[in-house]
Amino acid sequence: METGTVLFEITKPPATEKRDIDPNAGRFVRYQFTPAFLRLRQVGATVEFTVGDIPINNFRMIERHYFRDQLLKSFDFEFGFCIPSSKNTCEHIYEFPPLSEEISNGPGWSAGSGLHKTQVTKGN
Repeated sequence: METGTVLFEITKPPATEKRDIDPNAGRFVRYQFTPAFLRLRQVGATVEFTVGDIPINNFRMIERHYFRDQLLKSFDFEFGFCIPSSKNTCEHIYEFPPLSEEISNGPGWSAGSGLHKTQVTKGN
């Protein structure tokens, strides 16, 4: 955060004419990071999402950071009610706990070792 370096950027593909898209598409996002990511103490993220024609009650986003299959940190964001046809932006500042040398510099790093999962849910 202090340097303003962009670690990753994901955008939704442009809309298509096809309407037979899986309604759960976009509810789960996975990112893979390098060992350098685990050494960061603070990371900022800007999330932008749009709401369709139907209002959303109890909108929630859960983010989990893993090393191998070990959960390192979990974040739970509740947005509550989201009005229809709205474009929403929020910024999250993540504080990461210090990690052991074994985790942040140790052996075993390969594709998928450092993993971030985002899950989006909604109520009624």
